[in-house]
Amino acid sequence: MAVALMDRAAGQAKLPETPAVVALFAFGSRLDRDTMQLFARTHSEEVRAAAIASTGQEVLELLHGGLRPQVLVLDALLTKPAVTQVLQEIGKMDLNPEPAVLVLVPVPEETAARRALGLFSRYEVMLRPYGMKNLFDEIYRMGTDEEENRLYRLRRCCEEVLEGYGAPTTLNGYRYAERMLLYALYADKPQPIGVLQQYVAAEEDIEVGTVTSALNRLSAGMARRGTEAYRALCLRCGRPEDGVLSNGQLFKGMLQQLRSMTER
Repeated sequence: MAVALMDRAAGQAKLPETPAVVALFAFGSRLDRDTMQLFARTHSEEVRAAAIASTGQEVLELLHGGLRPQVLVLDALLTKPAVTQVLQEIGKMDLNPEPAVLVLVPVPEETAARRALGLFSRYEVMLRPYGMKNLFDEIYRMGTDEEENRLYRLRRCCEEVLEGYGAPTTLNGYRYAERMLLYALYADKPQPIGVLQQYVAAEEDIEVGTVTSALNRLSAGMARRGTEAYRALCLRCGRPEDGVLSNGQLFKGMLQQLRSMTER
């Protein structure tokens, strides 16, 4: 369901808020803890690691001490005490709000998989090995409502489209283009590229010219890279395969691809 793009009272563009999901992680392995800490540090806008515990007892102490994560991520091999005992103790604590629980289960063979899934049938289970991005996507889904999760997924689609067209991620124009695509998706009716730039300028509290200049640099970088998606769009726009697209042509092409992805 589309959300009104304009805040009628303020008269400014507005997208739904996407607060970070607060998670408590617990791993017996030092390598897992270090990896999770590093990944969480670079993805803290989406999933914030309130703590990364090393034992089951540490998890219980944190919860007894008042920590209230939205999602509890537990390694099935956790010890002192075992993860099953930790879950039993948590069930007795009557936490408010009660966290969603994701158990990470290593599965060496099919028989073990059936046992693990039966043991943790009350909880969400992810089988190891897993991709860190997939893990954080699942944590975010578990800790958000439908609208927040929808915007999160749309952002992921925007990133996929921008990267496919060769957008340099280090440029400010990358962030501006992502926001413009999101504004366009949430709009009740088609929005001119100039209006979308104004929305971003208002959000960033900068001049529209600054947004335009950043998008020009982004577009030039994409033209130089000339990815397959970029070259194909050149041909669809009636330009040579190694040509240069205008900002309007480029944005329209990316938006069309994004709409097709989100409407599947």
